[in-house]
Amino acid sequence: MLPEKQSKAYTDFYNSTNHNEILDSKTTLLIQLAAAMSVGCYP
Repeated sequence: MLPEKQSKAYTDFYNSTNHNEILDSKTTLLIQLAAAMSVGCYP
């Protein structure tokens, strides 16, 4: 999987997009999918 440093950065980013009050749920999901795909995790 990812090295520890990259995994922490990804997890922090994921949590920041998941726990927000600005973005709607559809936009949040699209950001999460894009972030996962950018590090090589394809659905």
